[in-house]
Amino acid sequence: MKILVINPGSTSTKIALFNDKDTVFEHKFDHAIDNKTSFEDRLALIKAFLAENKVRELDAVVGRGGMLPPVSSGTYLINKKMLDDLIHRAQAKHASNLGAPLAKSIADEFKVNAYIVDPVTTDEIIPRHKLTGIPEIKRYAAWHALNQKAVSRQYALDTNRNYDDLNLIVAHLGGGFSFGAHRKGRVVNVINALAGEGPMTPERSGFVPPQALIELCYSKKYTKDELLGMIAGNGGLFAHLKTKDLMGLEKQYTTLAAEDRDVIDEMITGISRAICSLIPEFGGEAIDQILFTGGVAYWKMIIEKVKIDLTILPIGFSVYPGEKELGSLRDGAIRVLSGEEKAKEY
Repeated sequence: MKILVINPGSTSTKIALFNDKDTVFEHKFDHAIDNKTSFEDRLALIKAFLAENKVRELDAVVGRGGMLPPVSSGTYLINKKMLDDLIHRAQAKHASNLGAPLAKSIADEFKVNAYIVDPVTTDEIIPRHKLTGIPEIKRYAAWHALNQKAVSRQYALDTNRNYDDLNLIVAHLGGGFSFGAHRKGRVVNVINALAGEGPMTPERSGFVPPQALIELCYSKKYTKDELLGMIAGNGGLFAHLKTKDLMGLEKQYTTLAAEDRDVIDEMITGISRAICSLIPEFGGEAIDQILFTGGVAYWKMIIEKVKIDLTILPIGFSVYPGEKELGSLRDGAIRVLSGEEKAKEY
């Protein structure tokens, strides 16, 4: 089975061609260099690359799922309604919204089906967990569903168990953080990666006191877009330290000024705090493992400090650093093409 995978991000588009699970090629278009971020530009780059590499047949194309209205976990056939919702009713502006349109455009040329897998707005949250103290405001699901589900399945495979039998807390630590309570195959609650929940991250504010935020909103010091940017994009470590380069900060950590180290250390404590906050979601059942994933999980000091914070908990830890999104998209298509799973109709 020849499967093309497309993963658009804010500053890059990653593609990969797989023959079953074997990688034929993997390529990253760096839009920070080529400055081509529109749908048309990305589509042209992908088409040119496929032609250059003489790709003449495919069995499926898979795109990263975008900010759709809430859906359950799974692999979805891309249809007109999905594309219309991404254009007119997306839950937020995000480069992932281009995943389905790009996949569908390429798939139509090759006359095969196009899919998405576990989109960002995958929603298995228990409804009451969406309630807040202000009736007009509801919590919503926006998290790294694709990667969290992938590492959970990988952990199950590594331990010869079934994902649907496990209780897991998964911490995705990237530019943004999300945390999921995986209870017997269903993610019953998440700490939202976009809405300002949880700890500060390399580029997101995390939770800030609402009263102070409201005062800032009415101070006329910032525009609405600037404040939204502080919540997701220009907050967190970037707001304090003026960098999103975690590798650089890792190298400089011991020589940083005390107040700068405090910013990083508070982010780390926030990770521990967020993990603990999900323990009640399991209703007193034993939690099998805490999983760490995402690019920040490569920074060993961060993981070790969180482990020390949580030493009192009778739960083990496993680390799956980086993101497994391309392979996860491929696997979702394979499960459908092999008949292991039926594609969902959006």
